[in-house]
Amino acid sequence: MMGVKGIKKDSTVFLAVFLLSVIIYSTVQWFDSHIYHIFRMDDYLYWHIALEGLSIVMSFCIFLLSYYTVARTKNLRTILFMCTFLIVGLLDAIHTLTYDGMPGFFSHASISKATSFWIAARLTTVLGMMAAGLVSKNRTVRLHRSVFVLVSLLYSGLLTFLILYKQEYIPPLFIEGSGLTPLKIYLEYTIIAIMIINMLLFYRIYRQGEEAEEYKFIILSLLLSIFSELSFTMYNNVYDTYNLLGHVYKIIAYALIFKGKFVLNVQKPYLAMYEAEQQLARYVNNLEKLVDTRTMEIKAANEKLLKDMDYARNIQTALLPLAFPRTGKLDFAARYLPCEKIGGDFYNVFRLDEDNIGILIGDVAGHGVSAAMITVFINQNIHVRREFDDGRIRIHTPKQVLTNLFYIYNRMNFPEEIYTVMFYGIFNLKDNTFTYCSAGMNTEPLILHKSGNVEPLQIKGVPICKLGGIISPSYDNQTVQLEEGDSLLFYTDGLIEIDRKMPEHFNSDNLVEYLRGVQNITAAETVDHMFDLYYALRGDKKMIDDVTVLVVRIGTEIQNQEVQGDVKLTAVAAGR
Repeated sequence: MMGVKGIKKDSTVFLAVFLLSVIIYSTVQWFDSHIYHIFRMDDYLYWHIALEGLSIVMSFCIFLLSYYTVARTKNLRTILFMCTFLIVGLLDAIHTLTYDGMPGFFSHASISKATSFWIAARLTTVLGMMAAGLVSKNRTVRLHRSVFVLVSLLYSGLLTFLILYKQEYIPPLFIEGSGLTPLKIYLEYTIIAIMIINMLLFYRIYRQGEEAEEYKFIILSLLLSIFSELSFTMYNNVYDTYNLLGHVYKIIAYALIFKGKFVLNVQKPYLAMYEAEQQLARYVNNLEKLVDTRTMEIKAANEKLLKDMDYARNIQTALLPLAFPRTGKLDFAARYLPCEKIGGDFYNVFRLDEDNIGILIGDVAGHGVSAAMITVFINQNIHVRREFDDGRIRIHTPKQVLTNLFYIYNRMNFPEEIYTVMFYGIFNLKDNTFTYCSAGMNTEPLILHKSGNVEPLQIKGVPICKLGGIISPSYDNQTVQLEEGDSLLFYTDGLIEIDRKMPEHFNSDNLVEYLRGVQNITAAETVDHMFDLYYALRGDKKMIDDVTVLVVRIGTEIQNQEVQGDVKLTAVAAGR
């Protein structure tokens, strides 16, 4: 069941949307002259095509999402959504093509045909959603999804044939010069009544906690759809204000249901992957006894795990910054190269306030699913500042950030062998000072001075690990003064761990020597230098760890740059 606080909060949203819709619906007629000054009647057809086009695209997106989801779940409710929005997308498309003023694509365009397609699409929508709301969450079917798609296409084709070529058998819904017929208005009110029933059905599902966030958006969509249909009972010609308002309500309603159907819980695929990994581990432990009876099950579990890992890789990539803060003073660049499909390295750069930028980099022990899950935990539980109700902001020092994270980590039921090394610092834009703290980071960040000298930062500190009941971590803030033209270089140990059998082949001292003398290059060029060296030394050897490089260059000459820094998320196969 949904929590009481969650229901009250969402109920406030429902009420606010309802009141705002009532105000707009009641007052839009006062602005006829202003609206037609913006949307000229001659141009209305183009606006109609644009608005309907957006709703058609979203209908087909919902159909495609449901189509590929139902291939594995066989869920009847999802199938009903799939069929409904396939039919509605097709009917809305033909409605748009037969709208008054359009060329005759299939037959002569007319108001009566467009109105008939509109009513057919809306009735299909509400009846399909009613059916979806009535079936139980776990109801499944055995028929292949293509059967339902074929039935939907036949239904759409039959309606299209009747409306386009047998118009004489369809009662008129709009009469030129006099406006809507009583039948059209009664049908709109019938649609509205079914929408209200649908709202109650989905509100019941929402209260039961079945994917509540998704159904919250569906309820909001139905609420706005009611006002859309009310608008379509008021217009006298297809170019008036209420007709335009109805289309605006419709596109917003479609946007809400589109968002609802695409809302996913970020942790859900990780939990599914973890469960699949545990099941696979149990199978492997008993492989000798179960080899004859469980071979097919192991194969199926492995395929599922690989698919889930692909999904997890996309989600993990989304947690990394796609762009850096615009400061006018700092030039950023970063590149991440995972050893496997998903890895344990992470980094972030975020603005703390007008004068301070937070810089984070870390490495979870190992790589793969367990390491990736820890990166998600850290991303959600690292607290770098506190915002007060009165608008004040208190920035936590690096020491406070790492100490707080250490104790949060120790309250979790994580395996003792998993730990994380991290480095967090704050760059002050006013005085060019960098205050930092390390939690067991095993690679020293480097200062590449504008003169070409390279200076490692002194670091110490306990990793983020399960030792909370044994030790009290001691993290110390350290500050270094930087100058314009200097660069900060952060990297994980995968950059220098190329061959564990020959660790002397390349180490941090070699990296310092390689970078010594480098001057007047951008952050992106610095990243390229470091990866060029890595690829050259690794050759055709297999990667043994994730590689992450983050470079921050200080300088006022980058004030007017259009793109802040260079963010690259590089796959292993594209690493050469």
